[in-house]
Amino acid sequence: MNSLDILRAVAAASQGQDLVLRPGIVRFQLELRSVDEAASLRPRLVALLEADGLSLAPLDSLLPTFYVLQFPGVARTIAPDRLFAIADALVERLGLASCTPDIGSTLYAEPDARLLRDQAPESVVVDQYCWSNAGAPADPRWSVAAVRAPAAWAISPKKGDGVLVAQPDTGIAPHPDLDPTALRLDLASDIIGGDSDPTDPLDPSVPNPGHGTATGSVVISREGGGMVGTAPGASLVPIRCIEDVKIFDGTPVAAAILHAVKVKADVITMSLGGIYSRSIDEALQVAVDAGIIVMAAAGNCVGFVVYPASDHRVIAVAGVDSQDRPWRGTSYGVGVSVSAPAENVYVARRTPQDGGHPEVSGGQGTSFAVATTAGVAALWVAHFGREAIRAEAARRRISVQELFRAALQDTARRPPRWNSWLYGTGVVNAEALLARPIAAIPDPEFAPTAPEAVPNAPPSAAVAQVFEAVDRGSDGVDWKRFGAEATFLAADAWRRSSAERSVLVETPVRPLPSPGLAAATPAVLQRTLALGRGGAELVDPLPPPGRSERHTEIMIAPKVAGQESSAESARASLQGRGLRDLQDEVEKLLAALDADPDTTPESAGARRDVLNGTESAVRALTSLGEANLTPEARVTIEAIVRLKGRPAFKVMDGKLSGLPLELTEWHGLMLAAEPFLGKLCVAVGRIDLDGAHIGTGFVVDDGLVMTNRHVAEAIADAIVVPGAAPRWFLRDNVTINFDDRGRGDAKRFNVKSILAAGDTPIGRRVDFAHLDMALLEVETTNKAGAALPARHPLVGDLQEAASPQSIAVIGYPARPDQQALDDLSGKETPETIGQRLAAIFGLDYGRKYFSPGELNLVTGKVDGDARRWIITHDATTLAGCSGSAVIRFGDKLPVLGLHFAGRPMTANYAHALAAVRDADVLPAGVFDRPKWV
Repeated sequence: MNSLDILRAVAAASQGQDLVLRPGIVRFQLELRSVDEAASLRPRLVALLEADGLSLAPLDSLLPTFYVLQFPGVARTIAPDRLFAIADALVERLGLASCTPDIGSTLYAEPDARLLRDQAPESVVVDQYCWSNAGAPADPRWSVAAVRAPAAWAISPKKGDGVLVAQPDTGIAPHPDLDPTALRLDLASDIIGGDSDPTDPLDPSVPNPGHGTATGSVVISREGGGMVGTAPGASLVPIRCIEDVKIFDGTPVAAAILHAVKVKADVITMSLGGIYSRSIDEALQVAVDAGIIVMAAAGNCVGFVVYPASDHRVIAVAGVDSQDRPWRGTSYGVGVSVSAPAENVYVARRTPQDGGHPEVSGGQGTSFAVATTAGVAALWVAHFGREAIRAEAARRRISVQELFRAALQDTARRPPRWNSWLYGTGVVNAEALLARPIAAIPDPEFAPTAPEAVPNAPPSAAVAQVFEAVDRGSDGVDWKRFGAEATFLAADAWRRSSAERSVLVETPVRPLPSPGLAAATPAVLQRTLALGRGGAELVDPLPPPGRSERHTEIMIAPKVAGQESSAESARASLQGRGLRDLQDEVEKLLAALDADPDTTPESAGARRDVLNGTESAVRALTSLGEANLTPEARVTIEAIVRLKGRPAFKVMDGKLSGLPLELTEWHGLMLAAEPFLGKLCVAVGRIDLDGAHIGTGFVVDDGLVMTNRHVAEAIADAIVVPGAAPRWFLRDNVTINFDDRGRGDAKRFNVKSILAAGDTPIGRRVDFAHLDMALLEVETTNKAGAALPARHPLVGDLQEAASPQSIAVIGYPARPDQQALDDLSGKETPETIGQRLAAIFGLDYGRKYFSPGELNLVTGKVDGDARRWIITHDATTLAGCSGSAVIRFGDKLPVLGLHFAGRPMTANYAHALAAVRDADVLPAGVFDRPKWV
């Protein structure tokens, strides 16, 4: 599909001119090569896009070659890599210097939001490696004291009086610790609302409302309240340019920086970040040339300095705790100038849930480190005077920014064993800063340090190298054109390479470079992209946290003929003779696996570890409970579960291979199912995008395949406008392959279109109210002359999914996108439990598996499922089986549900097909086509 064809569809749906930079819509910033091209820009765009409904306007008079092209009313549902491909096409067709889409970068994680939405799936994941559980110091002024601000106030009683600190953020909300006299609302602006009122609406639908109130308070809160800022005499100019600090769009942030220049701010503090932006790049130069001190948060939870903090002109601030140790979640690298408190910093808190009763509480993040430092900058400007500072900078022929950075770094406190390579020269010291005469400030050093030159450089240095190359314009690449895309791809590869970081990716499917960037092939980017090649092609949506519904002891305890197992009886058995019987069974099953001619020494060794660890792991399970097991014991217990109770059988030519059926608990059911297994297996195929495994689908009618909507979102982009059905644009080379190993082309069929799907984008988190289902149109005869497999029947009886029963999942497990069985205690382990299980079982990702199990929760019993169309099951899905069929053991093995998400060792989720049919949310002309039984 031609990228411009998608943009033409967007333009056709656009609702006309709108100068406001509203969040969440399709938008591009265009950079002209000359202002002389401005007059012809709109006619050329209208001719190219064959529509006049687009909105085009200059970004700001301070940047005359930058224009904003946006499409009001068209939600940004197009994947970032497709947006970059569109931008690349616009550069080629219009002869632009650059074109950058606003993609809503989620590179800047905000752990502080967990205080507001601690049950959000991404918050739960981020908690494990980013949030510090250390208690907050009793003194609410500890962070102010840590940077020696009280001592600085004694040197300069002005405390920042007369200094303007501009703050691009989410705006501000009323709070007792934000004195209205400290706010210059006459100079404020709402960039994304189109007026001058910067009030934060505290929208409960965004993850961290009130962020600007919290960060602003750290700068200018007056004395005498529940907290105090580092510059209690300064004034704050709030500029609302984002709804959510974690969703970063370059265009409104650039506009906010330029607004700060126009109101003659002395300091700009940015507690936000993301990927490179051409308009921000130019806006920063305007601000620095105007004599403004500009600083930004280094970033959170990603391990490298994000943009704009990564820009060499910006003062990047990392975070420390109350003991001057690096805060657990801080970004770090050679781009960091200094550090400041970021853990349990007391802030003025406003939330949608506070009932009008604001509070002061501790927050975490480099957002607060940079805000603390901004207040110190205000003290410095007030003490020495704006004119004297600018005169000194002019005498040295450097910017005020460089003069202040040199002073800030030279006077910073250097704690014991401080790593200045990664965290700057030390911790901000306001007292020493103000005591240093400006004439005595050492000349700044301009020789940059390459990220890879750092001793024992962290793995994230590879990503930092890309940001550094873009910033310095090195490698002979047109980084003005490709910088935003390159930093996006590098950051994606870094996050996709780790289960912990993958929760922060912008797009669930691995992005591809635009044609222009692919042709440029920067070596520094290629090295970074290699980081993510071992990760998942598709990052599945995160289900909500929940307690485990499975009964592990019942699953693994030896069965007694004629006796119904309970948790108590299973535990008693495992604490007695049953443990020895279990060990015997495990030994036989592992011996059967060892007999496979493809067994490797690694697999054999891993299986011996299971056998040797069975006794101690089972004793720990029965005495401590599953949640308290060590990582080693969890590997062993999960291996036993998959050996005995919840095996995953490889499918080969309609038959099951791997574990001998007669040694498992499923022998009887599988014998009864054997006559129907062949027809079921051939109807299930692997969905690929340009050869990369994305998900599973199964034939439900001639030319019709069912899968998840989140799989559809990975293989196609939807244009969404209010009151109209989505218009889907399929990516190139989307196929479904029914070969058991997903190989070859003999059983591969082209996907032609998305015929129907749930009406709400799935995104990164599961919402049980949203239907994660899609129906694909597929060719009925492929290039090899083979016919599409026959349709498989679907269960149409509502009562079936409301009844506990045995089921099985059949599909193509993808390589896990998260460390599926992480140590619940949060302790780091040298390898994931999932990887070790793969070694034990010789898992072959991307091939067809059949996994029996039980329904745990039937329709109407899942918390949060108001639609009564969700079921949970405990079959082994190997950490990723999007779009797989959940069948019931009955005549012809009909499909009961559509698997869409899971939390290993907790629950797997599926839509009950009969309930979806009853809800009448998909077009009847499509959904009535399958055979319902």
